[in-house]
Amino acid sequence: MFLHYFSKKHQARKSAKELLESAERVRLYRGDLLSAEAIAVQLDLEKKLSQQLSEKSFDAKGIDEALAELHHALVKNGGKVYPISFLGDIVEMIVMAVIVAGAVKGLLLMPFKIPTNSMWPTYYGKTAVVRSPEAPAPDLGQLIWHNITDWSSTYLINAEASGEVKIPLEFVGYNDRAKVYRVRQRSRESSLQEIVIGNTVQSFSLPAEFNFDAVLLRTFFPDFAEMPLQRQDGERWEKVIAKAMAENRIVESPSGTVLLTGKKVKEGQRIFNFDVLTGDMVFANRIIYHFVNPEAGDAIIFRTHRIPGLSDRFGNPSQNYYIKRLAGLPGDELFVDEGKLYRNGKLVTSPEPMALNCQRAISRGYYGYLADLGNQPYAAPLTVPYKVTQGFYALGDNSANSFDSRGWGEVPPEDVVGKPLFILHPFSPRWGWAK
Repeated sequence: MFLHYFSKKHQARKSAKELLESAERVRLYRGDLLSAEAIAVQLDLEKKLSQQLSEKSFDAKGIDEALAELHHALVKNGGKVYPISFLGDIVEMIVMAVIVAGAVKGLLLMPFKIPTNSMWPTYYGKTAVVRSPEAPAPDLGQLIWHNITDWSSTYLINAEASGEVKIPLEFVGYNDRAKVYRVRQRSRESSLQEIVIGNTVQSFSLPAEFNFDAVLLRTFFPDFAEMPLQRQDGERWEKVIAKAMAENRIVESPSGTVLLTGKKVKEGQRIFNFDVLTGDMVFANRIIYHFVNPEAGDAIIFRTHRIPGLSDRFGNPSQNYYIKRLAGLPGDELFVDEGKLYRNGKLVTSPEPMALNCQRAISRGYYGYLADLGNQPYAAPLTVPYKVTQGFYALGDNSANSFDSRGWGEVPPEDVVGKPLFILHPFSPRWGWAK
């Protein structure tokens, strides 16, 4: 009997508290739709129930009557706010989850997808797994599995015409009076990749910021793709193009300068067979730099809207987030010599990715540092000692394939939003705490 009394008292107080919370929601969401008289009646009933709860002696009958009266008033005033349906509960739960997730993202953690391979092999951006065009395509089970584990997409591209496959090139300058070419690049805002078959230009869509050069190299020049060169695909393409020039396989066509691959196909024949792995998904720690300052060697994530060298061809600021390695703080002097990075006259020996680059640990994917990126409007090359001014000097771990401070200058310190904390996906050996 004693336990029953306290159990009933507890349940009554709980019900009253929940009903008063519902009454507050009705006034909050429907106050502008209700008459002043209806709101006044509801407030009186809320006050009556609150007084019953505050009495020292427990009056079960009085509380039950006050609950019933307020309930009937809320049914009349509540519309879709009261009584709460099962669907309403679900919607409210989802809204609260979104609010909490937004708070976590805004204040603590930010999910961030690595866009490019500029930080490879520390972090992976969009990469390709290239198969021979004649190789079997992945079956449905493999497609589903790889999509879950790697977030990969399979591309099977067939020829729309018959003839020799030709790779579009673009002229970039002279080297000792010899013309220098490279594979024609898509603009950053374009997703269409072009290839020439016979005299027909064929276009197909690819993910933004995916470098198709690797697919071309491994499809048409697999022997060159396996060459253990220090500058990776950039140097491999230099050798491919040099050989093609010596063999007169770089010619002018109605679609511009092209490289003749020597491979002839028929309409409908497969020309490309590859997967695109969409890159690492990481959680960025947004709060750490509110308590400590970034240090040289940190991997940093930053906004790019105030970096003029990353604006598009119309001058519109970049809206992307980038991840790079913080190589130099304001006042630091940086210099690259024979692939090694020096800070304030001393060889950089930490963290591990920077040390491996200075050692040119090719077996582990670190090929050393390149001092410059050619003639860029906002370039800050390291061919001679460069003293960092008021910003941060950022470098990619994949120096030969990274567009960074060497090409567009310094990062405004206030635009750094955090550092990688955890690699959430894919489920690979890299999964876990970020380096």
